[in-house]
Amino acid sequence: MTAAQIDSFNAHPEFQGFRLTTAELRVTIVEHGGTVTSIEAPDQGGTFANVLLGCPTLDGYLGRHPHFNCLVGRYANRIAGARFELDGEVYELEANIPPHQLHGGRRGFGVRRWRGAVEDEAVVLRLTSEAGDGGYPGTLEVTARYSLASNRLSLDFEATTDAPTPVSLTSHGYFNLSGAPGSTVEDHEVAIAASRYLPVSEELLQLGELQVVNDTPFDLRQAVALGERLFLNDAQLLRAGGFDHTFVIDGRGTREAARVRHPASGRSLAVHTDQPGVQLYTGNTLDDFSAAGVPYTRHGALCLETQQFPDAPNHALYLGHCPHAILRPGEVWRASTTFTFDTDGS
Repeated sequence: MTAAQIDSFNAHPEFQGFRLTTAELRVTIVEHGGTVTSIEAPDQGGTFANVLLGCPTLDGYLGRHPHFNCLVGRYANRIAGARFELDGEVYELEANIPPHQLHGGRRGFGVRRWRGAVEDEAVVLRLTSEAGDGGYPGTLEVTARYSLASNRLSLDFEATTDAPTPVSLTSHGYFNLSGAPGSTVEDHEVAIAASRYLPVSEELLQLGELQVVNDTPFDLRQAVALGERLFLNDAQLLRAGGFDHTFVIDGRGTREAARVRHPASGRSLAVHTDQPGVQLYTGNTLDDFSAAGVPYTRHGALCLETQQFPDAPNHALYLGHCPHAILRPGEVWRASTTFTFDTDGS
C-alpha cells in the first residue's frame, strides 16, 4: 500500500494541523482534541467529498460540540455515578453529565491540545494527563499515532501510568458516507460482527448485562439499512432515540468489527480493531445542536467508537471481558483500529 504524503501547517493560532494525502484518501488532523476535521473519500464516480460531520470552522472545535471527531478519554463513554472503586479505594470523578461522567469529564482528552509531530510516516500526537484529571488516579502518558496508506487510516494508541487507573481511549468520528451536508444516515447499510450487545437504562447507563442480539433490532450481523431499525417500537431504541449502544465484537485479536455502505454513492467503510466493543451511535440528538448558526440533523451521522466496555470499572462481569480496562504501572496499554474506505466495483 502507498504511504501518505504528510504536510504540517498552521491550522489556527492555538494549534497545528496535518494533512495526510494519498491518491485514494485525504485526511486532515489538528492538535486540538486530536481531532480529524475531514476525511475526503471518492464515490464510485471518483468525486471526492468529506465523509465526516463536524464544526463548520476550526474555531467551532474550541467551543461546545458533541465530541465531533476527537479523541476521547481518560475513559470513553459513561461512568455511572461518576465514581468507581479500585484496589479498595473509591474515586470520585467529575460529573459533567450529573450525576455521571461522560468521556473523562469537562477536560476530557477531546478538548485538550495534543502535541503533534510527523514521525516515521505518521502523525504522532502526545498528551500528558496529570493525576487527578477528571478525578482519575495516576499520571497517564498517552500517544496516538495516525497513519494513512492508500485507502486505510490507522489509529494506534499507547499509554503508561504511574498508578493504577481505568483507561479506555477511542476516536469519536461522525461518519456520513454520502458527503452531503444535511442528509441523514438512514439510508446507510450497517453490519456489526456482534452476537451480543450491552443494554442500557433510561439514563443510558450500563445494566451490567450481555444480551444476545437474536430476534432483536440489534442483530446487525447481516447488513441492514439503518432506517429500517431506528424507528422500531423497541424499548432500548426508544430510550436512546436510536442506537447508542455497545456491541460485543465476536472473536479476539484484530478482526472486522463493523462495515458501512452508502448505496447511492457506492462508498463503504470497514472498521477493524483489537478492542472488545464498538459503540454504535446514530446521532440521535444532533438536532439539539448548532454551530456558527448551522443546524444539525437528527441521525445526520453515525459513530463507531471502538473501546473497552462503558462503566467496566463498576461491573466485574464487564472487566472479565475487558482485561485491559485497568492499566497498572509497568504495563503499556495499547489499542489499534483501522478505517478502510472503498467504493463499489473497486
